[in-house]
Amino acid sequence: MVAVFGLASPAHAEKSETVSFGLAAGGTAVSSTLAVTAILVHGEEDEYNKPLLIAGLASAVITPSLGHLYSEQWLTVGMGIRGAAGALALWGLSMTDDAPCISDPNQNCPTTTGGGLTLVSLAAIAFIGGVAYDVRDSREAATRHNKKKHGGGMALAPTTMPHGAGLSLVGGF
Repeated sequence: MVAVFGLASPAHAEKSETVSFGLAAGGTAVSSTLAVTAILVHGEEDEYNKPLLIAGLASAVITPSLGHLYSEQWLTVGMGIRGAAGALALWGLSMTDDAPCISDPNQNCPTTTGGGLTLVSLAAIAFIGGVAYDVRDSREAATRHNKKKHGGGMALAPTTMPHGAGLSLVGGF
C-alpha cells in the first residue's frame, strides 16, 4: 500500500477517483485479509492468532480511509463511526460475570454477559458500516478535492460588446 501511495500523483495535482477508490478498497482488503487469516491460521491451543487479529482490526480503522487521505481529507465520517464502534465493543467486552471455567468447572472464569455480546454485535455492524461508508465515499472525496483546489473561484474577464468594452465577473462552481 505504501508503494501504491508513493506512486500516486503529487499533492498539487488533480486526484484520480479511480486511485482514490483503489486505495480505499485495497486497504480494506488488506485489513480484512489479516483479520480472517488470524481466525483461520492459529496455534493448536489458540482459538485465533491474537497479534494478527489486533493488527487487522487496528489497521481497519485507517485503511478504508486511504482514498480520503490521498485526497487530503484527514478525518472522515467512517473513521468516526469505526472509532465509536471500537469504543462500544470495548465497553461490551468489559461487561463480565464469573462463570465456571470449561477446562476446570471448580474454578470461575470471567465471561462476557449477554448484554455485552449484544453491544459487541452492534459495534461490529457499525464498524462494517463505517468501512462501507468510506469506501463508497472515496471517489467523491477525490472529486471534492479537485473542485476545491482547481475549480470554483471568481475572476474578472475582459468583455467586448457592440457599444464598447468592459469587465465581467465570472466564476466557477
